[in-house]
Amino acid sequence: MDFQDVEAAALPLDFDVSFIPSGSSANILDFDFSSGISSLGSLATMLDTSQSEEDQMALERALYRVAKPFSPAHIAPFARSRIEYSIEQLKAVPKMMIEHNGTPWAHSRLYEEDMPRSLQDAHAACALYIAKNEANAEHVTRFITNRVEELITTALPDAPVELLARAQALMLYQIMLVFGGDVRCYAHAEALIPHLGEAGNALLVTAAQQTDITGSLPLYPSTAARAAWRSYVFRESLRRTLLSLFQMTAMCDLLRGQLKSCVHSLLYGNRVTLSAHLWHAKNSFDFAVAWNDKKHFLVKELDFTEVLRDAQPDDVDIFARMMMVGLQGIDDIRGWFYTRGGTL
Repeated sequence: MDFQDVEAAALPLDFDVSFIPSGSSANILDFDFSSGISSLGSLATMLDTSQSEEDQMALERALYRVAKPFSPAHIAPFARSRIEYSIEQLKAVPKMMIEHNGTPWAHSRLYEEDMPRSLQDAHAACALYIAKNEANAEHVTRFITNRVEELITTALPDAPVELLARAQALMLYQIMLVFGGDVRCYAHAEALIPHLGEAGNALLVTAAQQTDITGSLPLYPSTAARAAWRSYVFRESLRRTLLSLFQMTAMCDLLRGQLKSCVHSLLYGNRVTLSAHLWHAKNSFDFAVAWNDKKHFLVKELDFTEVLRDAQPDDVDIFARMMMVGLQGIDDIRGWFYTRGGTL
């Protein structure tokens, strides 16, 4: 089943539909394991049931007959607890982009001096998207899909900042196409998936070239702090975008009913610095103070052991929460926050 199948059926996009497949397909999708997982790759392993080709074909035929979008409502509670939180956060991203000029993976100061054209167009699309109503819906949808077509027909840029902006623009478009409630956008959303993968693979090369800050930062003179902050904004936006992009791609495959493995090469050598204090710093001075005085966590290959052991609720921003829920499930992370005096 793919997006065109849903489009042909003229069904609304509703991620809260309570549909449970019958027969063998229900057994295939009913994975409710009791143990935790240590990486997002484990979620892919959990989804990859290694059923026979005949079973897979039977599942696809069953999904085609009911002509329903593959949604979290179709999945066992254990797996659903790992993706629904992120889906809700993704739905809020277009508005966040307009109001804060950033997302959980794109720092609000990343394009302070210059925003590449690809992201300017996506930014404008977000503004139209959050203002969409019954009267202007067709115009808004046409604007978004036209910008998508323009972007995917252009070649990948060479400059790292242009490449990062392109990936972030693709992610914004995908969110609007998938969660916008217009089933006619499904074909465009499906067409974007390989372009997301292409952008992600290109970003892997740039991410591998990044180096992390070591030691404390001097507050005076401020030259070192300013340079460290600028490098942090780009480096961590790049790393977060990369992780979020592949997480989003895996979710899209899941929602389409395609049980695929994650890109395991993403895990090897992957790093991201987690600290809400660093991410939300408003200037280089605040960044340097947070760097020197607050705890921050360099997470390698999605190993959150140190975060779960030593972090406090105010250390964890939205991006980190999305990753943690994806790894442990929402009940565990709610419990983790509660035992430390916080709430998810």
